[in-house]
Amino acid sequence: MKTLLIGIGNPGRRDDGLGPALVERLSGSRSPERAIVKTAEGSADAFWAYQLNVEDASLVREYDRIIFVDAAVEGTAPAALNPLEPAASIAFTTHEMSPASVLALGEELYGPMPEGFLLSIRGFSWDIAEGLTDEAARNLDAARLILDKFLQTILR
Repeated sequence: MKTLLIGIGNPGRRDDGLGPALVERLSGSRSPERAIVKTAEGSADAFWAYQLNVEDASLVREYDRIIFVDAAVEGTAPAALNPLEPAASIAFTTHEMSPASVLALGEELYGPMPEGFLLSIRGFSWDIAEGLTDEAARNLDAARLILDKFLQTILR
């Protein structure tokens, strides 16, 4: 099964860069271009983006499983991985979309979408500056463990 990992966020806004930071750690690539994440069980495509857009609905249909990774403003857990269902949401603009909205638009345009998951990583600061806070960096480590375990299960 083809798997895609999408890190979402802005590395220039402190902890908002958690999604891109996880993709960078897994792939070894700082570039937002598509990279490969390799595990002992297999591999997955990965990239990061500042935000999701309507065009992503076409991209995700090429895969069997999509894992979105994003910083979370709320929550007590360092990180959580949850199934994601398509859900259209009304927004002021289509320039930025939620992961569930990307799946819903894809479903509307192309039919059944891949299995979706959201890995939320608790962040603490969204100030304009590069680098994660110490707390967010610890949460990134926890998220990596969660994702590694999940990838071991699904890439067998």
